[in-house]
Amino acid sequence: MSILEHVKNAPMSRVQIQAVVLCLGMNLLDGFDLLATSFVGPAITREWGLSPSQVGVLLSSGLAGMAVGALFLAPLADRVGRRRLTLSGLAMASVGMLGAAVSQNFGQLLACRLVTGAAVGVMAASLPVLASEYANHRRRGLVVALITTGYGLGAVAAGLATSFLLGPYGWRSVFVFGGVATAALFALGLRFLPESMDYLVACRPRDALTRLNRILVSMGHSRVDEMPQKATVSRKAAVESLFRGPNALRTVLIWIAFTAAMTAFYFASSWTPTLLLKAGMSNQQGINGGVLFSLGGVIGAATLGILVSRIEPRRLTASYFFVAAIALVLFSMTLGSLGGALVVAVLVGFLLNGSVSGINVIIPTLYPAEARATALGMAVAVSRLGAVLAPLLAGFLLDAGWAPGAMFRIFAIPALVGAFATVLLLRGDRVRGNAETSLTAPEVPKGVTA
Repeated sequence: MSILEHVKNAPMSRVQIQAVVLCLGMNLLDGFDLLATSFVGPAITREWGLSPSQVGVLLSSGLAGMAVGALFLAPLADRVGRRRLTLSGLAMASVGMLGAAVSQNFGQLLACRLVTGAAVGVMAASLPVLASEYANHRRRGLVVALITTGYGLGAVAAGLATSFLLGPYGWRSVFVFGGVATAALFALGLRFLPESMDYLVACRPRDALTRLNRILVSMGHSRVDEMPQKATVSRKAAVESLFRGPNALRTVLIWIAFTAAMTAFYFASSWTPTLLLKAGMSNQQGINGGVLFSLGGVIGAATLGILVSRIEPRRLTASYFFVAAIALVLFSMTLGSLGGALVVAVLVGFLLNGSVSGINVIIPTLYPAEARATALGMAVAVSRLGAVLAPLLAGFLLDAGWAPGAMFRIFAIPALVGAFATVLLLRGDRVRGNAETSLTAPEVPKGVTA
């Protein structure tokens, strides 16, 4: 048994738990930094006189930067290391947040949001990997689920911070708070976040053996005299396997479902506070709606994690999608009632974030082990298109005169598309299973009941 397998079969040490907690805190700040604009957007709009389409561009800028960071910067983790890239992302996010706090016009704020988004994209790709690599086999699923909830908790924290800071200190104070908190976590990470042992073994950077032994000793394990043998995996073969045989249809359906989930989720998470304000509610009531949406998302992801061990993942995710479409329509009908709208906001967040989590659960069940990471990475990259376009489309529709209620109804369509694609995933496997059974079953003579 290799030293890595020995570590991952043993109980988690203090160093491993500490690394996971730091990753959770960093992911929480990712959610705060990325979605802060959703809560302070109405205040910026009033001060600078922005049009709905400009607000849409502003809300999408962080998501566009996130896509760039995930696609072009995150792969550097295999060259410079998970730890170094994660800390670089924290530093860049802090600079972007503090820059947003002192921006004097729309263009400057947009540039700062792009920088912050790129930093979040880097960490969104590296943190789950780093945390899962420091978890043992027994706790890996729990650790990944905890990291997933951190993003929603960060959105809740952004809403609460806006509630306390916006009135007395203005919208810039929310960005200052996020920037300072991110810088503080950077300092903690610099001191306490270890490098991934999997990275040291797989990529063999300079002084890898010395660094590996230092980590092993800190975790209470013995030193090793030489580096463990590394496994070689062909990325080209993994990519090709996604489009071979029955996987071709699965991959297309996964991309459709994931893009639909991201489209509906990022529309609602970005625009809910502003649309509640446009529907006649106060600024604080709009913020409350956004906070409840995010809180519902945390609960929805956690609940799906519990239910998925009892219900087939594709069936469960399709149900989340379908009920989410109904909830979005219901939300459009309750905008005139404060109590009703806030209750439904929780339900919408619960179902939409649960749908996103469901796709993340489904992907590993559809592909062989050597292709799972590639399948998830490519699906996430493709789905960012929906995340970026959703706030933009909403802004242009508002400019064209669409009412807030109509917006929620139109974005119920992606949820239905996601439900349909997920059902096809389930039915496709059933059809293939039946075909394989019919080919291997013994022939039954005529007149004889099988």
